[in-house]
Amino acid sequence: MIRNALTRFAATRFAVTRYALVGLLLLALPAAAAPPQRVQLDFTVTSGAMRIGEGRDVLVHDGRQYSVVSESKTVGVAAVFYKLDIRRESKGLLLKKGLRPLSFTEDRSRKPLRTAVFDWDAMKITLGEGDTTQTLPLPANTFDQTSFAYAFAFNAPSDESVAVYLTDGRKLSDYNYRMIGKESVKTPMGELQTLHYQKVQAPDDKRGFEIWLAVDHHYFPVKIRYVEKNGTVVDSTVTKITYP
Repeated sequence: MIRNALTRFAATRFAVTRYALVGLLLLALPAAAAPPQRVQLDFTVTSGAMRIGEGRDVLVHDGRQYSVVSESKTVGVAAVFYKLDIRRESKGLLLKKGLRPLSFTEDRSRKPLRTAVFDWDAMKITLGEGDTTQTLPLPANTFDQTSFAYAFAFNAPSDESVAVYLTDGRKLSDYNYRMIGKESVKTPMGELQTLHYQKVQAPDDKRGFEIWLAVDHHYFPVKIRYVEKNGTVVDSTVTKITYP
């Protein structure tokens, strides 16, 4: 059970993940007020009552370009069974319609480096995993698994359920999500008012994915939940948001 939970930890900690965060067509939405130029979010990752990891995301932008660095590691008893460190970084442009990623990297313990290079002029994306690369058509509403979590800070979320494309450097996938509604979420910061979204699952899809966006904190992702097909639940919950 612990190893299953840690596998989900690797997949979900801003794992925006390869399972995608929320299916919103951000390019069609009005621009939101930009967040401060540097923001840090700290998280704890749990599976049931067990704390299995912690993470930190740092968003930096100057109004023209952005970078997001997301770092995670296992802690406590979980680290005894399976030590796992993950570093993801996304860099790109800030346009009137929101974030446009240009590059993405993922460095995980004992795993080949994953990369994604976005060529918006040619509408091509080049994915890399170790020495293996592939070039694919680049759909207009494509994000990497790190930038997408923070795209809502620059384009407010919609109440519609539509499709979005996400990449983790290994593959490019499309997902659909729906808005569940407004909810109050308990965190170490106190109760936060959020918008709750959930992945639309096919009848044979037992893997669930949900995200909660903080209404009073630039729609930052303050809680993410992944449900494995065997029922294992992994939650990533914000513990602190630091502004300049």
